[in-house]
Amino acid sequence: MSVAASSGSPSKTALRWEGARALSRRWMLDAAGTVFAEEGFENATMKRIAEVCGVTKVTIYAHYRDKARLYRAVMDGHLASIPDARLDAHGAMDLGDVLMRISDGIERLAADPACQAFCRTLSRSDHARDVYMEHWNTKLEPYLDLATRAMASAPVRSSHPGDSEKFLRLILTEHGLPHGAMPVSGSEATVALFMRAYGMTLPEA
Repeated sequence: MSVAASSGSPSKTALRWEGARALSRRWMLDAAGTVFAEEGFENATMKRIAEVCGVTKVTIYAHYRDKARLYRAVMDGHLASIPDARLDAHGAMDLGDVLMRISDGIERLAADPACQAFCRTLSRSDHARDVYMEHWNTKLEPYLDLATRAMASAPVRSSHPGDSEKFLRLILTEHGLPHGAMPVSGSEATVALFMRAYGMTLPEA
């Protein structure tokens, strides 16, 4: 009996097999990610994914029992690869500085390949949409929280609580990103936001 076998450690053959299996799954996820981003969950087929990957449908099903499991693996992979918000807002900054940092952060997010793939797929798919919109909202929370805190502490304030939501929606729209499930505050928040930008507040009702 070999030393490897007697010690319970995996053999070189087993390690090579596991490595090959992991590589095959990576290729399948990459192919599925491409097809889901182009066609969405509903229109994508396992046959098409197999063609892009260069394997048979049987091989795809051997690794992922159905299309929903494969989709979940792709979307979870995108989410894990999207970078967390990098918002250095320490120290004294005025509202304009904070909002520009948020805008720059959203711009970096929009340029990230994993974010682009996730958002393209999300926009083309109805399957598990609520679940992944919730995950997307979680990614946006640091931006919204910072905007809310900055606006609340600005020297000139309006009393409208939806300014930060509206600001983030405008920035997301500018970069073609999903808005998330944040409540729509209405046009009054937009007016209040721009009134604030000119150092004014909405008149008392």
